[in-house]
Amino acid sequence: MVYVDKIKSGKKTFYYLGKTIRIGENKWKKIRIKLGEKKPTREEIGDKLKKLKLEEYKVYNEDYLDADKLEVIDDFREVYNNHLKQIPKTIAEKEEADFLIRFTYNSNAIEGNRLTLRDTYLIIKEKQIPSGAPPKDYNEAINGREAFEFIKKYKGKLTIEFIERLNEILTKNTGVIYTGRVRFFPVKIEGAEHIPPEPEEVKPLLRKMIRFYNENKKKIHPFILACLIHARFVEIHPFEDGNGRTGRALMNWILMQTKYPKIFVPVKLRQKYYEAIDLHNQKNIKSYCQKMFEIVIEQFKL
Repeated sequence: MVYVDKIKSGKKTFYYLGKTIRIGENKWKKIRIKLGEKKPTREEIGDKLKKLKLEEYKVYNEDYLDADKLEVIDDFREVYNNHLKQIPKTIAEKEEADFLIRFTYNSNAIEGNRLTLRDTYLIIKEKQIPSGAPPKDYNEAINGREAFEFIKKYKGKLTIEFIERLNEILTKNTGVIYTGRVRFFPVKIEGAEHIPPEPEEVKPLLRKMIRFYNENKKKIHPFILACLIHARFVEIHPFEDGNGRTGRALMNWILMQTKYPKIFVPVKLRQKYYEAIDLHNQKNIKSYCQKMFEIVIEQFKL
C-alpha cells in the first residue's frame, strides 16, 4: 500500500511518497520519493505514483530489463487501454480480429507454415480455402483462431492441464500423434544447439515454471514475466510439436491477465527471435529480455 511519510530534517519537514515491498522471505524494503516541503494534494500524489512504480520496477526487475524500457511498455499499455475506451465496440472487434490474423500468420510462419497473410485472412475471416493451400497449413490457421478464442475465455489458473489443452488445439489435424500430451520420449530441436530435458524431467520442470509464475506475478513486470515463462517453456520443449506456437500463445495469455497489449513476433524478425531464445538457453537472461523488448518495439512501429 502506498503512503505519505512526513520526515523532519533539521529545521525543515519533508514529505515523501513511500511503499514497503517484499524482497524475500521475511525481508522487506521501503522505497520512497521526495515530494517537497508542502503537504501534497491528491493530484500531486497521483502524478508521482508513476515515478514510485519505476522505483519498484528497479527493485524487482533490474536483473531482467532497465526501468526506462518498462516505462515504455507501460506507456503503450496506457495508450492501448485509452484507445479501447474511445472507440466503438465494432471497431474494437475489427482490431481484435486483425490482431488474431496477424498473430496466427506470424506465429505459424515462424515454424514454416507457407500461407501468406492474405491466405490467413481468407481462412480465418472469410472461411475460404485459398487455392493450393496445404491441408496442414490450413488446419494450423484454423487452430490458431480456436486457440486464441480459448485463451480469451479461459478464467482459470496456469496449470499443466491448461497448457496441454492449448497445445492440443494448436496441433490437432496437423499430423501430430500425441497432441496435447506431455512427451514421454526424447526430442531434438532442428538447427539448435540446445538439447531439451529428458522425458522424466519435463513435468517437474513445468511444475517449477508454474510455481515461478505464481510466486512472481505480483512482483515481476508482466511483460518480463510473459517473456520468461515463454522462454522457460520453449527450453523445456514439453510436446511432440507446436512448442513455439504454444509458448507464444501462453505469453499473450499472461499479458492479457493484466490488460497489457497482446504481442506477436513478426516473421521478418525470426532470426532475432531465435537469437533471443539462444541467449536465454545460455542463461544470459537480461540480454534475452532486451532482445525481446526490441522485437516488441518493432511490432508497435508497424
